[in-house]
Amino acid sequence: MTLNSLRPALEREHRLWIEDVAAALEPASRPDAGTWARWNALRYLRTTFPARLEQERQMVDGMRADLTEDQREILWALGELLDALRQQLDHLIGLCHQAEQFSVVTGRIVTTLEHWCRAVEGGLGPHAIAVMPRRSREVLAQLDPEFETVGA
Repeated sequence: MTLNSLRPALEREHRLWIEDVAAALEPASRPDAGTWARWNALRYLRTTFPARLEQERQMVDGMRADLTEDQREILWALGELLDALRQQLDHLIGLCHQAEQFSVVTGRIVTTLEHWCRAVEGGLGPHAIAVMPRRSREVLAQLDPEFETVGA
């Protein structure tokens, strides 16, 4: 790992993202959670989450040339799975009223997100900040305000 590697910025940004997702979903995962708690979590997964995932995918896409074919395939598959799991919530009628199903699907989303983050960190982390294309740097700076002070 080089001194100016992307790994610290990616790890920090991913930790914050996972904490944000957990904070949005945790109230809906409680045994006593009501329909409104699940509805709020669902709203987060329909709005904030896909927008954030799209930014992350743009950053990764800008660095495709720096990834191996295996890394590109894994990240593509994980990104598609995150989209599919999120969209699955839209097709499960009355999911806000079905606590167990809701918990299963949102648990899979969190687990898949953790795999995505590890795959991004493993693929892009060892690279120097200097090799990041300008657009990927801009996206990372939006995601992680501390990034610019790290050495963009």
